[in-house]
Amino acid sequence: VVTYDSSATAPTDAGSYGVEAVVDDANYTGSETGTLVIGQATATVTLGALAATYDGSPRPVTTTTDPADLSVLVTYDGSVTAPTDAGSYGVEAVIDDVNYTGSATGTLVIGQATATVTLGALAATYDGSPQPATVTTDPAGLALVVTYDSSATAPTDAGSYAVEAVVDDANYTGSETGTLVIGQATATITL
Repeated sequence: VVTYDSSATAPTDAGSYGVEAVVDDANYTGSETGTLVIGQATATVTLGALAATYDGSPRPVTTTTDPADLSVLVTYDGSVTAPTDAGSYGVEAVIDDVNYTGSATGTLVIGQATATVTLGALAATYDGSPQPATVTTDPAGLALVVTYDSSATAPTDAGSYAVEAVVDDANYTGSETGTLVIGQATATITL
């Protein structure tokens, strides 16, 4: 009579089982004990959706397993929360199943989204004050670096100035160029 953890049914799942074999004979006696170890089978994990673009929502990777539909624990730089912001994240996927073992690693890259930059107020007349261009972004309110002939200072004097506005945001990229023209003011001459 052979039992496995006191059950007559041989186990299927991976694990360790106490085995006892007892002679069942009118003329003989004897027994033996041991441990049956069923190891986990190796499964394959494949990562997908490792490239994404920032959209304000978490960007989880996809996983497939062979055999199919095994439970997988995925971490991103050690966190179970899928990242939202643009950047590169180390991904580890580990099978979470009593009968199977397996893992995969990769890198999730969330690229910056493209923002629209619009320049305005590119025509002005000299009045002794700086004449900055106006800049708007879509989505609104993004940080910008604006230069006039490579200087961060808005010009005051009459003339033409190359304007460049560049988005300065971790999740967005975008730029626009134009020309700011400050015209000469009209002076009155009295004789």
